[in-house]
Amino acid sequence: MADAFDEYAGNTSYTFDLHAIADGWSIALDGFPTTSEEIDGYELAGRLLVANDQTLYLQKNYGSSVYVPVATLSDGPMDPSFLAISPDGSTIALGVGYGAPLLVFPSSILSVTSPPDLLGHGDVIELDVNYYDGAWYGNGTLVINGGWSGPSGYTSGVYALDLTAPQIAEIPLITSIPGASGGIAVDSAGNLVTGIGYQTSPNRTGELRIWAAADIQDVIDGTASAYVYGGSEGSLLASNVLNAAALGFDGDGALHVGGGDAFGVGGTSENGYAALIRASVVASVVGGSQTPVNEGSSSQYLELTPDACEDDNATSPIAFVGHTSALAIAWNPSGDEYSSPAGQCYSAGSASDFWEIGVTPKVTLYFPDGAPDADSDGVPDGADNAYLTANADQRDTDGDGFGNIADADLDNDGDVDTADYNILVASWSTQLGNPGYNQHADFNGDGSVNTGDYNIYLARYGTSAPFY
Repeated sequence: MADAFDEYAGNTSYTFDLHAIADGWSIALDGFPTTSEEIDGYELAGRLLVANDQTLYLQKNYGSSVYVPVATLSDGPMDPSFLAISPDGSTIALGVGYGAPLLVFPSSILSVTSPPDLLGHGDVIELDVNYYDGAWYGNGTLVINGGWSGPSGYTSGVYALDLTAPQIAEIPLITSIPGASGGIAVDSAGNLVTGIGYQTSPNRTGELRIWAAADIQDVIDGTASAYVYGGSEGSLLASNVLNAAALGFDGDGALHVGGGDAFGVGGTSENGYAALIRASVVASVVGGSQTPVNEGSSSQYLELTPDACEDDNATSPIAFVGHTSALAIAWNPSGDEYSSPAGQCYSAGSASDFWEIGVTPKVTLYFPDGAPDADSDGVPDGADNAYLTANADQRDTDGDGFGNIADADLDNDGDVDTADYNILVASWSTQLGNPGYNQHADFNGDGSVNTGDYNIYLARYGTSAPFY
């Protein structure tokens, strides 16, 4: 893939609702990579998985604001810290929340028809470890940034968990990170980035450092001891970027950073956007040939603002979904722009949108040039509610997550059968504005229920959901 850095901001973005927060105060999400795995007929590749309340939800379809439960936690709601899907899509790590266990489980146990309870499940590993954020180092090892308090106040550290070992142990990688925990990310080469989530006097909130893959591997292999933050190993990548809360890499190796320094540490409030650092800059810093990123350089550093009001106190989580080449940025519209008069921004540039009960978070998808578009309708697969059938208009009049052009299931029972035919016949030869016109039966959206719609129904007859 070509360097997508400039294309994210220049290309069309697509925004969808996530599942509303009914309890707890945060969500976590990730996207499934390319995988052949399916659950109950739903292919996982490229779908968003969301941790919310006491449930894991799977995006019902690309380009959809509809989510289906695929797992639950019987012990009550989560305040999820992170959700990370392994590079091969086979394993999921879920940080349930403060003081709660870290859960690791195979994606194969997820179910649309019978969502399992993750707590006490025989295939779920429950780890009593200290975590804030986690990322996969290959398919069998997790790296975690976890915080703790000590004689000098709050500090954090990075350690690895080898999930393939008979006895899972914490392997210290980096110690003595000042302040509160930040996010953590690993690129395809094994280089590791972590940050300082909150530190004052002096202000180091949002500081990012990167460790070369060879150095990290030496510690995991036991040929080197854990590194002390700020020592000779590890390079300063950026000084103050948001609060380093959500980190990750896209398919090119560009680093995305989410979160928000809503409290204005050091007199500067950074919020309302997600940052992107160009891949070549990251590589140069790792290689020792460049000083930290210059935030004033548009060729090195980019700000993405999914909320036009730019008032989110924490623009996160963020995930790169490799199967569809989508950069997914979560945000919430809880504040001023939903006051009267609707749609007006009152405080752009300040933090007024906080994660809280009752919020319906949104996710905005950014795509580079060349993102997969199987039906060549101009809508990338990751945002297309009928990605195998051209429908540039994306009509989904019944709101079930399947575009009308592919959805001949008019009674929404999951099957296209004679009952749907009868509904089609009931509105036959009607037009938009006529009595009896059924917009759901107007599959092709030409304003009339006619032979074109019958042919679409006939081609789908005998099929079952999902419909693409």
